[in-house]
Amino acid sequence: MEPSEHSYKVNICGETFQVKSDQNPQTIERVAGYLDFKIREMGKGGINPDKFRVVVLAAMNLAGELFELRARVEEQDREHHELQEKARSLNASLDRALNPA
Repeated sequence: MEPSEHSYKVNICGETFQVKSDQNPQTIERVAGYLDFKIREMGKGGINPDKFRVVVLAAMNLAGELFELRARVEEQDREHHELQEKARSLNASLDRALNPA
């Protein structure tokens, strides 16, 4: 069954946006709140008052966080796979030791 899309209004940096999503309202609010926080954080330093540039900087910051998290997940997946392989190898060695042919 396909999730149904709903329409939500969110406020980001004083601007109201109509968002369509299949996510629940709490998730949409969390995402919008986090983006609002990031945009305001980027704008604090007085880098550039132009909203578009601030939004691009915030989006780049969020993309950087996403890539970092993805890299961590990939590393954990690699480590998990290595541990599984080691466990299989140890299990096979144990089986051979306990059941010599």
